[in-house]
Amino acid sequence: MTTLHELLRGVGARRLRLRTAEDDDRPISGPVFVHERPSAGWDNHDPLAGSCHGGVALLVGAVPQGSAVQETVRSLTASGAGAAVVRASPDAGLASAELARGCAEAGIALLELADEVPWLDLAGQLRDVLTITASAPQLGTGAGEGVADLFALADMIAATVGGAVAIEDQHERVLAYSSLADQPTDEVRRSSILGRQVPDLPYNPNTYERLLKSVSVVRFAGVAPTLLPRLAVAVRAEGELLGALWAIDAGGDLGAAAEDALQRAANLTAVHLVRARQARDAEQLQRTRALEAMLGGTMTPSSCAAQLGTDVSATALVVSFGVTAGERSPRSVPARLAQVVHSHFEVYRRPALCGVVDDRAYAVLAEPQRTGELLGLIRWTAANASVALGTAVQAGVGHDTANWTALPRARRDADRALRAVSAEPSSGPVATCADVACLVVLEELASDPNEALADPVPAVTAMLDHDRRFGTHYARTVHTVLAHGPRGGDAATLLKVHPTTLRYRMRRAEELFGLRLDDPDARLVTWLQLRLRGTADSAPTRTDGP
Repeated sequence: MTTLHELLRGVGARRLRLRTAEDDDRPISGPVFVHERPSAGWDNHDPLAGSCHGGVALLVGAVPQGSAVQETVRSLTASGAGAAVVRASPDAGLASAELARGCAEAGIALLELADEVPWLDLAGQLRDVLTITASAPQLGTGAGEGVADLFALADMIAATVGGAVAIEDQHERVLAYSSLADQPTDEVRRSSILGRQVPDLPYNPNTYERLLKSVSVVRFAGVAPTLLPRLAVAVRAEGELLGALWAIDAGGDLGAAAEDALQRAANLTAVHLVRARQARDAEQLQRTRALEAMLGGTMTPSSCAAQLGTDVSATALVVSFGVTAGERSPRSVPARLAQVVHSHFEVYRRPALCGVVDDRAYAVLAEPQRTGELLGLIRWTAANASVALGTAVQAGVGHDTANWTALPRARRDADRALRAVSAEPSSGPVATCADVACLVVLEELASDPNEALADPVPAVTAMLDHDRRFGTHYARTVHTVLAHGPRGGDAATLLKVHPTTLRYRMRRAEELFGLRLDDPDARLVTWLQLRLRGTADSAPTRTDGP
């Protein structure tokens, strides 16, 4: 169980401060969630009443004022929240004080978030602290710390070594850091803490190569004024890299004793990281197995609904996530993407089962009555995931289904929508299968056309060969006319030719290649074969003549 004191220390005093005079030993157990403000006429009935006992409510938006304060406090009390967070703002001083009094009377701790910290970053850090402290081992009878987390460990190491400490995982993510007031810091450390990720600096590859090749403490020179000198050591368990410990040597006076202390601290850190990873891995494995069974059609409808905390009368929705086609996509991206998606849905109290199946990130959600609201949340999730991963994230949404045994079909729909979005970026980063139904058909035909479409009909073959040999653009002309109607006005404008010239070209195409554009079937097949071969995008550059 995490205490309020541990939570505040884990997040850091610069990011989060206590506004109420509550006992900081009060337990906080989670979840972390976005609090939905009560509407006018709120009748003290909340469908989520008690479901967030001991949780942390994020009051996103303006600080409640006047009568809204009482309604907000009543809603927070009904949800069971143990703490609430508001955004610090010079303009919200009086409003924040009024809310602090109301929360104090209700026994809810009110916390104030620094203005520059994004809400989603805070939510992720709060969950990390709650997870780590819940699974952290005792430091030992001589430590005097009781139940400790990685942040307490970082403080202990910093006090022993004599410099500010950061604990990273093997992906250069900042897991914890010390917060001793008298120890110097620098801009790189501040940026790492704020973003929970080591900044991408030009000298990083050489730095980490030196560190990972060494089995002892490595010293690194600083780059004034943004980077102070440092001591670092890799954290390993049975030869496996788990992360690294970094200690700032601001005065350059940390000697052999500090190196020895940092080396010993790496062994203790490894114990913490292994235990925390085991807890995360067990939870992730459980989610992945459930998701595989759900999407594979081997889980019963009642079990599917139970996974999402709903019943079989609800409808289900499958969302397929991916990164923009053509961008670098390491194997770790789907797992990181699934984690970001899971965190986002969790903080908005939207029960979802998220994970990676066949190297793709998926989410299964229970469909609410207001579908537009859920689609908005999916778009917001994709946008935030793009920021978190540093690459454009797209999502395909399958048809919703009231039949939980039809989830495999819903997954195929979501995958098809995602492929269509990837092939046609103008359709937006997020689209439902219905939104891109025509694109889905065309992409399916393009990826696996039947025998009739595998090779062009003779007339189309002759026309394409003529364009390649003589630099003409009959194919583009025919495709444009078929796409924009028989009158030719729009097509002539797009092709930048006179309508009379356009009519001449169409007659010549029919004469030269045997096209039968008066036949509906011939028009459909001609347009489809030209469309699937991207004729409009690969037109020759010649502009004089046919």
